[in-house]
Amino acid sequence: MYFFKKATAGLALSLLILSPNVSVIHAESMDNISLQTNEEGFVDPLTSVLSTEEIIQIADMHINGYLQDDWQTKGLSITPSTNQIPLYDLEQNIIAYMVPLLSNKQEIGYISIGALRDSYDAYDIFIDDSVVQSIRNQLSPSLSIASFDKDSSSKLVFVPPMTYMIQTGQHQEEQYLQLEDDFESVKDVTEAVMEQKEQLEQQYQELQTEQNKQRMQRILNETTAEKSFMVAAVTKEDYALTVEASQGRFVPVETSAGIYSYGGNQGWWSATAPTKNTRGCAPVAAANITNYLAKITNPSAYRNLYSGTTTSKTDFLAHMNLMYNYISPGPFGETSVQHFTSMVEKYAKDKNVILTGVTDNSTFTLDNTAAYIKKGLGLNSPVATLNLSKFNDYEYEWHWMTITKYYRDVNDNRWIAVSTWGERRSINYRTHFNEITRFKSLGGGFMYFK
Repeated sequence: MYFFKKATAGLALSLLILSPNVSVIHAESMDNISLQTNEEGFVDPLTSVLSTEEIIQIADMHINGYLQDDWQTKGLSITPSTNQIPLYDLEQNIIAYMVPLLSNKQEIGYISIGALRDSYDAYDIFIDDSVVQSIRNQLSPSLSIASFDKDSSSKLVFVPPMTYMIQTGQHQEEQYLQLEDDFESVKDVTEAVMEQKEQLEQQYQELQTEQNKQRMQRILNETTAEKSFMVAAVTKEDYALTVEASQGRFVPVETSAGIYSYGGNQGWWSATAPTKNTRGCAPVAAANITNYLAKITNPSAYRNLYSGTTTSKTDFLAHMNLMYNYISPGPFGETSVQHFTSMVEKYAKDKNVILTGVTDNSTFTLDNTAAYIKKGLGLNSPVATLNLSKFNDYEYEWHWMTITKYYRDVNDNRWIAVSTWGERRSINYRTHFNEITRFKSLGGGFMYFK
């Protein structure tokens, strides 16, 4: 369904200011949303900041919703930590907080909560015992980067929905280091950030809308003790692949003894095939999907799509290489959902398997795209998603991922779980949808097969 074009992770920031010359079916415009502006006509980043109590209140709502039902955290007694990490925009205004999640007083991950009353209430969740400490280590003044000004304090800069950078220094001496997917390494993106600072500041402004303001107020009202008796706004929805329901890992490739990935990782190409590493997210998504269809969804019908052992990294990497050869991403990666679909179909045909991408020409709206995702997951078919927002070489923009779960709680908060770079991440579905529609002329979208 929903044909949209996108490329891959790992492209240079400066490249993403260019628009690929491809035809697309346009996403729905967000032009009808009005921004909150000050007297000069600019969005005021300090319109109103949530209190510490309200940040905890919102975190608790997601703990008692998505995290209570999710297989990574189900059965755990989770509390939000008050030892939060502030997240800044490029003008050093706080726009969100990274709230560590605690279980038995031990950190198990984080949830990023919006701090502005007219922006999103939450952005992403990452469950990993060491991730928050890894971020603190990167923020430490002892960070061993030769060009860092050791006397300046470091800040964690956030570009929604999921980009984290360390900013150090001031004015002409500012430096920006992007946190890599493992949060244990960084990459200098200072030049790229400076070149696109105006565009990024506009992106911050677009967070603040009347729609988000109304939604934030409703969330705060509904999560207060006085409102606890309120009737649910919507019916809870929880659609997931069968491995999610059984608390299993999606496409579990053994990366070291007893350690398994959550799907393929284009980073496995970094040492031997750097071009594949930077262009390979679509082939990885295709490898994930064909493996899952063959091994889990319907082995009798789809077994020829993958003949190796899923847990074998050697076997799965060979499959990633095969899918790369079929898709053959260009300099900007695979920027077409249509081409991606046709190449997966061709691969299936060559393997004597009948497999078709499911299309849907409904208007590209939040509810319609969510309905499409639910249909795919309801068939136990992973859903590929392409996001062509053009910020930088960050993995989750200009990038393909594989959706394994869709969740909507009774307060109409929506989350998706995705496989990306071999890890499981949870993303606020509203932010993901809006990022796809941000640069509607480039395209983007979703696709599952049956």
